[in-house]
Order: sequence, then C-alpha cells, then structure tokens
Amino acid sequence: MQNLNLEQLKAATAAGGVTGITLRGDGAAFVVSVQTQREEGILVTSKKQPRRFADPRKALQLLRGIGLNECRINATNWHPEAHALEKVARPDRSVALKAAHVAAQADADYDKWFRAKVQESIDGLADGSNRVYSPEEWKVIREQMLARFKTRQAA
Repeated sequence: MQNLNLEQLKAATAAGGVTGITLRGDGAAFVVSVQTQREEGILVTSKKQPRRFADPRKALQLLRGIGLNECRINATNWHPEAHALEKVARPDRSVALKAAHVAAQADADYDKWFRAKVQESIDGLADGSNRVYSPEEWKVIREQMLARFKTRQAA
C-alpha cells in the first residue's frame, strides 16, 4: 500500500493515474483510499499519518476540488458513536485561543478608543474648541517636550 500526500494525489489525478476513490470508514472518521493503475494508496498528512475526515462532506469537497467527481463509500468500519472516544483534548490550543480572544478584544477596545479620540479632535477643529498650531509654535512645543524628556532621562 502506498501513501499519497495531497500534491501527489493532484499529480496522479492530472496524469490520469487514479482509477478510483473510496471513502473508507475508520472509527468515527473516514480515510481516502486511492486506487491507482499500479496499486492502492491512502491519502496522508504531511506527518505521513492517514488524513482523517470526521465529516465526509469535507473529503468530498477536497476531492471535487482536485477534479475527482466520483467515489465509493465503504461504511463497514465507520462508527460515529466513537467520536467522543477519539476526541483528543488540546489544553494548549484552548489556552492559545483564549489568549487570542482576549487580545482581539483589547485590539477592538483600543480601536474604539482611538477612533473616538480622532473624531473628538476633528469635531474640535470644526467647532473651534481645538486650536491649530503654526509650525513655529510646534517647534517651540517640541523643544520643550524634548528638554523635559532629557531631564527625566538624566534623573
């Protein structure tokens, strides 16, 4: 039995070397069995493990995208009730996803605050409550800020 990664399956399909496809039940998932002109193979991941599809529709979408529009389904060894037993807990992913969610919320909060500040400035310019500084005034303000910064660094 031969292992085929996705690129090899695409190449074999393009060359006309695929004679048949079977979705075979394997516990709670399906694996893609590929019949070529030489032998049978299994679609594998980059880690050389059989690529498993919990949802056969996902396998069919992948196959259709490659150009394979017909396949057989062998559900003899398919046991959907085993899904809960096969599910592997990934606490590392849970922590990472929670951290990403917190970071996304912080980004959204900052973005909301920033947009409010910009709008406040624009409104202030429109109603005259914010002052427009001349280039000479900005030069003086910059020099004063730089002097304060240098004083703090020296201390």
